[in-house]
Amino acid sequence: MDIEKKKRGRKPKANPQVHRWCFRMNNAERKRFLQLFERSGMKSYSAFITDRVRNCKPKIVEIDKSAIDFVMLLSSFFAQFRAIANNYNQVLKHITTTFPGKKGLAFMYRLENATKELVISNHKIIKLYDDLKAKIIKR
Repeated sequence: MDIEKKKRGRKPKANPQVHRWCFRMNNAERKRFLQLFERSGMKSYSAFITDRVRNCKPKIVEIDKSAIDFVMLLSSFFAQFRAIANNYNQVLKHITTTFPGKKGLAFMYRLENATKELVISNHKIIKLYDDLKAKIIKR
């Protein structure tokens, strides 16, 4: 008895879409989503979302650990620079009140030379910062 069984129901697809994704939006995001959907002219949300995922270039954020470390060191350097400026004012006031005349001028000359070295190193650090900023912006 060879009785052929009739298959009933829908024919199976060759490449079924079985993977699902779920995400949530707040009211502002939903409003923007609906505006984009209406402008697209598509008939279904799923087709719109898959088209956006496939055809739009995603934004990829890379975190450069060395750049973060450099910025942290730079911030601590400028905090130290402010402390040096405060100490500089105190030392200058002390020199002018304690050592009048040529002795005071000699100490101020030494202090001026140290300040020039500090300014040169500050300019080097600012140049390094500008170079790093230019590299990051190029990415």
